[in-house]
Amino acid sequence: MGPANEDRPANARPRRCRTIQLSRRARLRGTEGNAVARRIDAETPPSLLLRIRDHLDREAWAEFAEVYSPLIYGFCRARRLQAADAADVTQEVLLRVAKAIRTFEYDRQKGLFRDWLARIVSNEVKRHVARRKDPNLPEGFDVPTMSEQWNEAFHQHMVQAAMQRCRPHFTEQTWNVFVESWVKQRTAADVAAAFHISVDKVYVARSRVLKRLRREVTVLSDDLL
Repeated sequence: MGPANEDRPANARPRRCRTIQLSRRARLRGTEGNAVARRIDAETPPSLLLRIRDHLDREAWAEFAEVYSPLIYGFCRARRLQAADAADVTQEVLLRVAKAIRTFEYDRQKGLFRDWLARIVSNEVKRHVARRKDPNLPEGFDVPTMSEQWNEAFHQHMVQAAMQRCRPHFTEQTWNVFVESWVKQRTAADVAAAFHISVDKVYVARSRVLKRLRREVTVLSDDLL
């Protein structure tokens, strides 16, 4: 049985969510966004990073792989690693995380999970290249070099993943109102006119989806908050 819907999606068909542009990320990281996002609701499940510390939680590991594998694979492919090599690196990174996560201490003052994961990705690419006896390391995999690009890829992927998890919980109209007003940054008045609803309903729809989005972001990675 699926999760309880927050709107009336009985007849709504989930649509592929739109990718949030990086500039929209500030909406989650701004003063107001931080204040709200840090107040974790009582119904918010434990974060995925906390759950995978239990190596017996297979559901958590399956979820982690589903969320993070495309990020790692896509990052490697974008830096011209061959498909087979990128797949191998992705699997090795997941294995390294599985072995090391139980001793990983999440402390923002000492470092973020995404930084720790970036080092693992960089190291695994180097190991993979060394095993193949290829003297040429693909560009962009030294940690200092990859830092900015990795952070952008991480943020964009996590927000998109969170949006994909949110989408089935809302009707098509509520979701589209949110996309138009928050992602595309159209005025509430314009969105209200386009959907033949009141301005108040635009704000209500946006607020409801944002509450769910922050919840999903918290579950996937506190690094975005």
